[in-house]
Amino acid sequence: MRSQLSPAQSTSGGVDRRTRNRLCWANFLFGTLNNIIYVVILSAALDLVDKASTPKGIILLVNITPALLVKIGWPYFVPGPPRYGKRVAWCSGISFAGIIIVATSSTLLPRLFGIALASFSSGLGEMTFLQKATLYGSLSVPGGEDYGGTAVGWFSSGTGAAGIGGAGLWWVVRGLGVRTGLLICSVLPLAMSATYFLLLPPLTAFRSHSPFSVTPSAQTYSALPADSSPDSDSADDEEELDEQHLKESVEKRLPALTTGEKIELARPLVRRYMVPLFLVYLAEYTINSGVAPTLLYKVPTKEDAPVLALVIKSLRDYYPLWQLLYQTFVFVSRSSISILHIPPLPLRLLPLPTALQLVILSLTTLEASTSFVVAVLGEHGATWIVAGLICCEGLCGGAAYVNAFHRLATEEGREEGEDEEEEGFLGKDRLRREQEKEFRISAVGFADTGGILAASLVASFVEPRLCASQVARGRLYCRQLD
Repeated sequence: MRSQLSPAQSTSGGVDRRTRNRLCWANFLFGTLNNIIYVVILSAALDLVDKASTPKGIILLVNITPALLVKIGWPYFVPGPPRYGKRVAWCSGISFAGIIIVATSSTLLPRLFGIALASFSSGLGEMTFLQKATLYGSLSVPGGEDYGGTAVGWFSSGTGAAGIGGAGLWWVVRGLGVRTGLLICSVLPLAMSATYFLLLPPLTAFRSHSPFSVTPSAQTYSALPADSSPDSDSADDEEELDEQHLKESVEKRLPALTTGEKIELARPLVRRYMVPLFLVYLAEYTINSGVAPTLLYKVPTKEDAPVLALVIKSLRDYYPLWQLLYQTFVFVSRSSISILHIPPLPLRLLPLPTALQLVILSLTTLEASTSFVVAVLGEHGATWIVAGLICCEGLCGGAAYVNAFHRLATEEGREEGEDEEEEGFLGKDRLRREQEKEFRISAVGFADTGGILAASLVASFVEPRLCASQVARGRLYCRQLD
């Protein structure tokens, strides 16, 4: 028998509000902690590494390559179902090791190794938490709240908060010294594991309100272990299941997806999700790393631009301002579904943020190379226009991320014409679709990371040429930063 909750206790999906809130906050913390740890280790390494003798390209390569390799290889070639608890424990341990190595090393190679560990952990952690979200979606009541979408929305919001929180946290602790600050931050991986094991509600908290509920009905028999019998009495059927038992009941009935099956599942995702995500991140990080450092203008004074003069005191303030605006609006857009309750984009509009991001890349590159906005609106007018474009850049990047993964968690793989009653059945086809959804959301992740890696190469080519173009026109601001 399914438990009944009063309206005050229940949500639209059927579980009590406390359980839902735990799901939301746990996924928000997953996104925040997974990315903050990575930001902190990278920031510390950049402070410790001798930038004069160490090419920035090496740091960027070590920074992104391990995460990319994880996201490309792990979903396809690591056999068997995910063991989430073990993965989270490993991610925490690897992040902790990365922090300690960077903090205690005095030479370049160990510090680069620490960055690589952070990158590996961040890539594996993001994939793990997104996959885990799909399990909660499979426990949603047909017609009610999709807990997979809820989990992904709050995880995305957390990743947006990490950009702001990570920069702020490191700004505070680095004043104690880079090594001391890192050692203080070594508690962050422990917080990630504590969130998983102590805060995240188990799957069984959703069991009695979902299609996984153990009741003596035909649709659940196919999900029972092979040695279970439909003749089991009602008391046994009502026995509480823990998360591992719940997973095993599915695993014993369904063989793991083969590599060939995974490749076939990934094919339709290339055009629908991977290409838009790759392009939006290619444009986004090309702007951040290659174009934005050259978007420099006359330093404002209280007399001619009193508002701008409050935040811009020197030429060196422009780039941090662009990054602050960018990170703030990434957080806003990644929180659009979870906090702002803006409906997700329909499938036909998923490429829209990517298209707009490419337009923003074109406009900012044109401004950096020709100063056409300066010619029309002057130095301070151009500053305001560029600030607006950077805000839009953050909105587009965050919107592309949250909408793509929200759709993968909630809708991808659903058959056309499938009604809610049919969705409630836990037949073998249904379980196979949930297994496939778990794979799909992990398979798409490498697209954004690949876009970032490509952007780092493009940006290293673009930035010096834009600066040279400005110098040729008599704008020497980019040279005055040295």
